[in-house]
Amino acid sequence: MKIDNLHLVKIGGSLTHHVKPLLNTLKSFSSEENRIVIVPGGGMFADVVRDLDQDVRLSNRASHRMALMAMDMMGVYFSDVSHIKTVDNLYDTKITLLDSSIVILLPSKVVLSTDELPHSWEVTSDSIALYIAKLLKLKRAIIVTDVDGIYNKYPGGKLLNIISAKSIRGFTSVDSYLPKLLIKYKMECIVVNGKYPERVVNILKGKKDIYTKIIVD
Repeated sequence: MKIDNLHLVKIGGSLTHHVKPLLNTLKSFSSEENRIVIVPGGGMFADVVRDLDQDVRLSNRASHRMALMAMDMMGVYFSDVSHIKTVDNLYDTKITLLDSSIVILLPSKVVLSTDELPHSWEVTSDSIALYIAKLLKLKRAIIVTDVDGIYNKYPGGKLLNIISAKSIRGFTSVDSYLPKLLIKYKMECIVVNGKYPERVVNILKGKKDIYTKIIVD
């Protein structure tokens, strides 16, 4: 089943306390012409898993599974504050989008069923969202976070309008595995500040705004 006019929007856990206006804006904007899959970040729930891993040295598989479940928990929270329906598999994602045009995908079941991603903290919700975009046969993912995009240096650097995945070095607002997946999947990614919901909507409309586009040369 192919769904047309589909966008994947990953909303980071850094927006936990600011997410309701963004979710409501996306819900209002969504339509048959702009269907939206929201993938949640892990946020504070993933931080608990990280801290536990540091304390007791969890196995890589256990920390990977628990971090994915943390994303599910954040998705339930997103649903509670926005009344957007949740699903936990790709089939239900597509069926739900035919009726409501927006859905929150709880990713653990999808990612664990294929088990293609490394069990590593190098892989966070950014890379997981990109992987899901690939499964949905999309060529772009939108990463919504609490900063304006990617800077040439951080802190105090200049915001980059566009950057090649091959050029990303050091600490940025996306995880370190994401550029590798972008190159592998031949996809692009846009990083945008979710505290300004209109910026996300402008991306969906194809309009210019403040954000960083990551491209593959």
